Amino acid sequence: MTILFLLFIGCDIPEEIYDNPLDLDLNAEKGITPPALVFNPNEISANSGSNVTIQVFALEVNNVAGSHIQVSYDKNKLSLASVTLGELFNAAQDPLFFYENNPTSGVLDIYTSFLGDDTSVSGTGTLAYLVFSATAPGITNLQITSISELVDPDDNPIQLNGLGQGVVNAN
Repeated sequence: MTILFLLFIGCDIPEEIYDNPLDLDLNAEKGITPPALVFNPNEISANSGSNVTIQVFALEVNNVAGSHIQVSYDKNKLSLASVTLGELFNAAQDPLFFYENNPTSGVLDIYTSFLGDDTSVSGTGTLAYLVFSATAPGITNLQITSISELVDPDDNPIQLNGLGQGVVNAN
């Protein structure tokens, strides 16, 4: 019995950390409820000089025909390498997709839209994949800004109940 007790005391019981940025309960604790825009992963580590891929994710959206997502980043620590269309819009017809990056201010604007009347998407999924290069060591924040919006087929704004933040930690 004492051996079993000593074995139990000598074992480290790992504490599980649940930090899934797509977890609705976890987001609710942070004040983010659907429909919302978040980063996945919301925290990522990298070596300075390497690339990191971050998804801009839509949580439980309905009847979306267009989006303007604005992401701010620290231009002194990150450099945008590429932006590609995610699966949420790509699952329907061919959407119009383009982006503008301003590396001087550290602001990225991503635009996606359907041309036509009744094409829209609903659900949870990736809007865009962002690839950043970590240009300097340190912790830097990514922010989906309040300029971001989703619209329905009649170009009416869809209320967003949360905008995510992300962290890149470069060593």
